[in-house]
Amino acid sequence: MEPVPSRLRNWVKILSAYFTAQTLTQLAGIAAGLLFINFMPVRDFALYTLASSVITFFTFASDLGSTTSLVHFFHRSAREGEDFGSYVAAVLSLRRWAFLLGSLAVLAVFPRIAMERGFGAVETALAAAAVAVGVWFQIGASIRVLLLRLADRYGLSYRAELAGAAFRLLAAGAMIAAGLLYGWLGVAAAAAGTAVTAWLARQGAAVPESKTDAAESRRRVLRYLLPTLPSALYFAVQGPLVVWLAATFGSARNIAEVGALGRLGLVVGIFSGLTGVVFLPRLARITDDRLYRARYFQFGALLATVALGMLAAAALFPGLFLLLLGESYSGLHRELLLVVAAAGLTLLDGYAVAVNLARSWTRWQGGAVLSLALSQAALAALLPLSTTSGVLLFNLLSSGVALAGQLAINAAGFLRPRWVQWAS
Repeated sequence: MEPVPSRLRNWVKILSAYFTAQTLTQLAGIAAGLLFINFMPVRDFALYTLASSVITFFTFASDLGSTTSLVHFFHRSAREGEDFGSYVAAVLSLRRWAFLLGSLAVLAVFPRIAMERGFGAVETALAAAAVAVGVWFQIGASIRVLLLRLADRYGLSYRAELAGAAFRLLAAGAMIAAGLLYGWLGVAAAAAGTAVTAWLARQGAAVPESKTDAAESRRRVLRYLLPTLPSALYFAVQGPLVVWLAATFGSARNIAEVGALGRLGLVVGIFSGLTGVVFLPRLARITDDRLYRARYFQFGALLATVALGMLAAAALFPGLFLLLLGESYSGLHRELLLVVAAAGLTLLDGYAVAVNLARSWTRWQGGAVLSLALSQAALAALLPLSTTSGVLLFNLLSSGVALAGQLAINAAGFLRPRWVQWAS
């Protein structure tokens, strides 16, 4: 076993690299969003928020856990000597087919919803096109960035993501300088940033050559995903659900407020990348179950500390957080706490879900989704969803229920893995 001082120095280097690159990447993305919040008219920012929520849904729906499954198959290939390249090819093809099917639905539904809220046909069509382009490039970017990290090429993966975020920030600045503060153009700037990340990651992460039948690998990936597909489809809605509730029961002002406060929640989200960027690839290399369990608790404790620290900061200094949003969104103190608390629970939930998928502890996912769906139905009937605070309280309570379900599966996985494990 590696000596403690040496291991500690190694983790200091790992986390320093992560927080240097990933923090800059996340801050560039947050800064671009804050520029739009402060300079973009509320109506245009509402369209930008609505389109961004569709990107979140479309990205998740075209994935459904297939990219994360590569961590599982990488771990299995390392242990059993299987052909990892065939699994990469399988996931790429599945995601592209999902994109083609999903784009038909998104391009049909999004324009209708946007125009019902008073947005014009031309700006809506341009926003819808930017949504589709952005998601297409995200497919290649996410898979190739993961391949870089599985190959321990973290530096190149960080540079690709940072370049994409920096390009988006520069595009936002150019829009402000030129006075072109249109919602659809903001969506196009985000799509262009994703394209930059995809192109740079492609230069250093060639898809491993497949030496076996890709059709068989696709069947194995689908079998791995089968127990989680219903829950994955349901969870695809969870990210943009708050925005959609505001759009359904509230006004354009409510949409803009939810979107603006959501940008502050992304401050907590800076740390969400730790799960996929640092924790999962390293957990995938651990074959000793006792060591795996110890690392699981260590990583989880770090994320919990971050969540509590951010909530305390928001409670003590709410004015500093809201100052970033400008005068149009001042005075949302209670709503700020709801957003930051929900972001902390979501941070932990994302980690628990990722571990369950990586370990194939997915047999109980249907029950977890059912409990969440029932609780959300009750919350929707009880809470005032026509207000921003009501929608955000719905989000906070839903996040708590979702986390509880995933932690229960984590516990069963470590204590009685046969109860929750799905053979792929």
